[in-house]
Amino acid sequence: MTRRNLFPQSLSSRLLLTYVTLIALGVGALIAWTGQRLGEQSVQQAEHELELQSQIIANALRDPLERRPSSPTTGERSLDTLVASYAKSIGGRITLLDVQQNVILSSDPRVPLQTVDNHAEFAAARAGTPQFDIRWDEWAKEERLFVAAPISAEHVQPLGFVQVSISMAPIYAEIQQTWLSLIGIAGVVVLITVIVSGLLARQIAIPVQNLTTTSEQIAAWRLDERVTPAGPSETRRLGVAFNRMADQVQGMIAQQRAFVDNAAHELRSPLTSLRLRLEMLQTHGQNDAELTRRYLGQMEHEIGYLQRLIDHLLALAAVEEGVDAPRVPLDLSRLLRELTEQMNVVAAQAGVHLQSEVPEHLPRIQANPEQMSMLVRNLLDNAIKYTRKEGTATLTARAANGGVEIRVTDTGMGIPPDALPHIFDRFYRADRARSLQQGGAGLGLSLVRAIAEAHGGRVEVQSRVNEGSTFTVSLPA
Repeated sequence: MTRRNLFPQSLSSRLLLTYVTLIALGVGALIAWTGQRLGEQSVQQAEHELELQSQIIANALRDPLERRPSSPTTGERSLDTLVASYAKSIGGRITLLDVQQNVILSSDPRVPLQTVDNHAEFAAARAGTPQFDIRWDEWAKEERLFVAAPISAEHVQPLGFVQVSISMAPIYAEIQQTWLSLIGIAGVVVLITVIVSGLLARQIAIPVQNLTTTSEQIAAWRLDERVTPAGPSETRRLGVAFNRMADQVQGMIAQQRAFVDNAAHELRSPLTSLRLRLEMLQTHGQNDAELTRRYLGQMEHEIGYLQRLIDHLLALAAVEEGVDAPRVPLDLSRLLRELTEQMNVVAAQAGVHLQSEVPEHLPRIQANPEQMSMLVRNLLDNAIKYTRKEGTATLTARAANGGVEIRVTDTGMGIPPDALPHIFDRFYRADRARSLQQGGAGLGLSLVRAIAEAHGGRVEVQSRVNEGSTFTVSLPA
């Protein structure tokens, strides 16, 4: 049996639920505290007012109560009139009791006379400290608020007590109205919160939904899809970053496709040449020794080109894919001198003078020796290939900016200005005919740049047509 998840799944619903829950809890707690405090204040205010009224009434009834024994009939009528008048003015009940706490007069005819009242407010009044009591009144059949005050003569014992009480119904009704008002305010606040939170949630969720939809479309190879940055600054930045990433992915895929196409083309040409020559040798080679010798030489040249092309492709793929190559602290001076000696043979065959200006020691760099050798060899090979006979190629190295700077200069044909921005692109040839004649595949400089950048360095080039070129590689220590 599948359990249903009651928690909303969509981002906007979750945000809305979170906002409303937090606001509801906060407003609910505030309303509860406020309602409780206002209710307590209403009761305290009623108690304070009742206490003042009880003291005023007690003082007002002292003289009539003192004259009562000398003129009972007149005194009782006077007391009765006064008690009824005061009770009407306060909207409550006034009861007079003698010193023994026997009821002698009450504004409420339901209260029986000559009954003893021993409630707590009389003990407090006798002690001179007012005490309030909210209790069920058996005569009025309702909850009432009671307080008592002594009727005292000067320097003598109290003449009696006055008990003042009011119904709690109006106070409870006022408290109830306060709660209803607070709940109404809370409802309005929550409603506004729901509306505003819904708008905010949509403002955040819609850009994320659009981003998700676009991601799914790109995953389905619709690579031209992009999002429109919208919403808060964070989602706008996310949209911009996503579009930038999509552009980079599209560019990388296009670059990989171009790389595969170019690699296939570069491999197809020598393979086709090899196949045709093999067919010619199979047909005419047995009867023509000169043809066999010439074709075998050409086939050897094509195989060497294929070998260099494959080596460069593998090396370039390894560097660009970040395949770990062991690096060691390396002083390049010895490696550069050894490479100069090795390339002197190639330079001599091409009729080019190869010079080297390398100090005894250079700052150590963290590098892979094989990759550094490949980088410098490609630069020297290019310098020799594109320098005319009796020209000069020079390798120099020096400490610079805390690292090492390697410079290869030639006096060759130079590079046209319109070709300079592209010479590090894979399979690019500024002079295609001469490159094919020299056996170049257009990967050497791409490999140089990839190795330099993998080591945290950079490659720069300066060139003038018919004057020569200078390639500078800067590597950090």
